[in-house]
Amino acid sequence: MHDDTDVPPLSPWGWVRTWLREERFWRDIGARVLAGVLTAAIVYAGAVLLGYLHTPEIGAGLLLALGIFACGSLLVGSAALLRHARRRAVAGESGAGSIVAAVLLVCAVVAIAIGVVSDLLRP
Repeated sequence: MHDDTDVPPLSPWGWVRTWLREERFWRDIGARVLAGVLTAAIVYAGAVLLGYLHTPEIGAGLLLALGIFACGSLLVGSAALLRHARRRAVAGESGAGSIVAAVLLVCAVVAIAIGVVSDLLRP
């Protein structure tokens, strides 16, 4: 007896064609490639910064990029804390802790920025 739900078996090339048409397949491939690239970049940056790879120009560039990234991240965090303090003030609560933390983050940004600028200006 023939059942309509039976699907004819696919050849191995049919499997490949089916996979290539599926969006989920390409999302999975993209996620794995991105994870591999990020892992390799982190391992490479760690090896350069820890001195396992001796490329002083790349190491200095990575440290500068890390300092710039840290400044940006801390500024974003400070802005988020100030928004949080503002929302709490509108709600009638005290947002003093968030303001103090935001000011400390801005001080850290200034210290890191001074270090980055002094490193850039060093002969």
